[in-house]
Amino acid sequence: MTPQLGRRALLRLGALTVLAAPAVAACTTQPTTPPPPDPLAALADAAAADAATARGLAGKFPALAAKFQLIATNRDAQAVALRKEIDRATPPPTTSSAAPSSTPQGTTYPDQAAAVAGMAASLGAAQDAATQVALTVPTYRAGLVGSVVAGCACLKELLS
Repeated sequence: MTPQLGRRALLRLGALTVLAAPAVAACTTQPTTPPPPDPLAALADAAAADAATARGLAGKFPALAAKFQLIATNRDAQAVALRKEIDRATPPPTTSSAAPSSTPQGTTYPDQAAAVAGMAASLGAAQDAATQVALTVPTYRAGLVGSVVAGCACLKELLS
């Protein structure tokens, strides 16, 4: 014979359910959407690609090697500074093995005039992209992005 639940037992069970329901709901995790990509990531990638291109052009065109080396050095420094800010804002997950970073491949050009024009166009595009990003990022990041804009303008002027 099974015991019957009395009125008091049912009231206690109902009260317990009312109190437990919010606690159970609070314990469930909502699926989180991944954060949007950092706007500085595209700038860092472009800076690394420009540096790789400039290094390749320095070896291919010795007459302009000093200018291309200067561009490579400066764009490398910009890429490093941007990556540091990205890592500071959103630290990379710690894993037991480090993910291999791919070395950006530089663009090649058939002659010196095309190389200068292509590098100047790439620097101009980077300057424009950084200008747009500077208008949208918080002020503490805008200074860094502004220095990238100024650096690209100076390096573009170097080639003119």
